[in-house]
Amino acid sequence: MEGCCANLVKYSLFITNFLVFVLGCVTLGFGIWVVVDKPSFTTLFDDASNVLNDNGVDTSGFDIGLYSSAPYILIAVAVIVALIAFFGCCGAIKENKCMLITYFVIMLAIFIAGIVGAVLTFQGTLEDQIKNPLKESIKYYKPTSEETQDVAYKNIWNEIQHELKCCGVDDASDWAVVTDFPSGYTKPVGCCQSIRSTSEPSESQIEDCRKASASSEDSASKYYYKGCYAVIVDEIENQQDKIYAASIATVVVMFLNMLSAFAMCTMADKH
Repeated sequence: MEGCCANLVKYSLFITNFLVFVLGCVTLGFGIWVVVDKPSFTTLFDDASNVLNDNGVDTSGFDIGLYSSAPYILIAVAVIVALIAFFGCCGAIKENKCMLITYFVIMLAIFIAGIVGAVLTFQGTLEDQIKNPLKESIKYYKPTSEETQDVAYKNIWNEIQHELKCCGVDDASDWAVVTDFPSGYTKPVGCCQSIRSTSEPSESQIEDCRKASASSEDSASKYYYKGCYAVIVDEIENQQDKIYAASIATVVVMFLNMLSAFAMCTMADKH
């Protein structure tokens, strides 16, 4: 291949492949970060599902597999894309038609798979998959039980509410369905282990918080009575936004690469 136009296509393909390689590595880094920094609320989903199953409640709609497995899928795709981009760089420099055709076909397949995957990702709603089953699982919260599973379930709810500074699913009033709290208490201790005035409240402050009305405006200004569902959705969307940004940039550059590879193959046929 000779000429200004041919060299432009050649080095454009090399540069864009290099960008895909870098973006693939960045996306890989995001995937690894999500796996390492796995949110603790995913444990709550697992425990809630087990509790519902033990009580004969249908959990077929309680599907968070997409969200929990997405980082691993992302890591695998990022590795594949980075490797293909590396070979694309080699094909562009060597001007090997066979390598370029193979590269084009593989990139086209990945491009189509990425679009299909994105469509599948946005099917369904978090409300059906997470919110409603969690609200149902609150009914089986047993504050006075000493059974191992019940104690573990209490601990994870308290840990989540303390960590995320939230209470219940929609708000603290969700705990009204639990009738066997100790006298005067209306919510778990996890709702009150942090309050707006201090991150380490005294025993009396915790007690006042657990007894306070969930619907009172004064209580809402003093305590973290916001529902955990909204906090969890914010956490999921925050991670998704970072991953999607890197993924979209990678897909755009991949598309440019396919055009460049096709152009190089066409030019190779003319020489």
